[in-house]
Amino acid sequence: MSNPKISIICPVYNAEKTIHKCIDSILAQTFVDWELLLVNDGSTDNSDKICDRYAEKDRRIRVIHQQNGGVSAARQVGLDLSIGDYVIHVDPDDWIESCMLHDLYYKAVDEHADVVICDFYIDNNGLESCRVEQKPSSLDPKTVLSELFQQLHGSCCNKLAKRACYSNYGIKFPVGLNYCEDLLIWVQLFSHDVKIAYQPRAYYHYCYNNNSITQRFSRKLYDQSRMVVALLEKLYPENEHKQAAINRHKMNIKTAAFSNPAFFRGSEYYRIYPEINKFILKRKMSIVNNLLMRISYIHGFFRIGTGLYRLKNHIRGNS
Repeated sequence: MSNPKISIICPVYNAEKTIHKCIDSILAQTFVDWELLLVNDGSTDNSDKICDRYAEKDRRIRVIHQQNGGVSAARQVGLDLSIGDYVIHVDPDDWIESCMLHDLYYKAVDEHADVVICDFYIDNNGLESCRVEQKPSSLDPKTVLSELFQQLHGSCCNKLAKRACYSNYGIKFPVGLNYCEDLLIWVQLFSHDVKIAYQPRAYYHYCYNNNSITQRFSRKLYDQSRMVVALLEKLYPENEHKQAAINRHKMNIKTAAFSNPAFFRGSEYYRIYPEINKFILKRKMSIVNNLLMRISYIHGFFRIGTGLYRLKNHIRGNS
């Protein structure tokens, strides 16, 4: 097969219930000059067999089987083996509109863009679909980078990028990180003088469900979140937006820790980014929540503050 215009990278892990819809939506594209790299990341269900069957029927589909290494490693393998002029990522539990590749590719060509950003949908357990508009205030890479930590989404799935950008700037997915790995790709890419275009239409359907990793707080997710902060310190270019972006991640980590006290000792919670306390308390929240957080920030009062917080929410839920 000659080099396709677009490489689609899909990391697959135990996705037998959703992968059909995902791949079928790619096969239904009006734009046909693409390759699909299905990176089977050590699935233990029937995902590997499903991927192989699709590859047997369509020569544009390639399947890579590997031992489980996590989503970041799977995305990197797909990127290393891709041969398209442009690259986009799709997750196996999501799906895309039939005109997505056509519209994004010709937007990139018409505007000589290195990256095209589009809107997306959030499908809530298949019950409703909500469009999320991106609307960057400027297409300058410095501004877009800053707004990734505000209103813009850091996913690889709503962005078409020139494959050459990855190699020219030495951009790789972080090893051992399976949370916010896509955000860190854009931190690296938008640190350079790339040309960005915006397509104000939604194509990608992000299928939200309560089993998402972002909804299951754990000690592992907490450790991964701290890795993200450490990498942001290293990868985010030195400018006036850097500290604000890092502070937002620190606030999210500390707020999540407050809401999940079973994972922490009081003394340990006290040491989680203490410099960020003053910023969290400036967030919009009720007077009661503000008071309970202030109590939790006092050394030795973590259990009291979080206990009262849970009691308040329990009473409200039963009222």
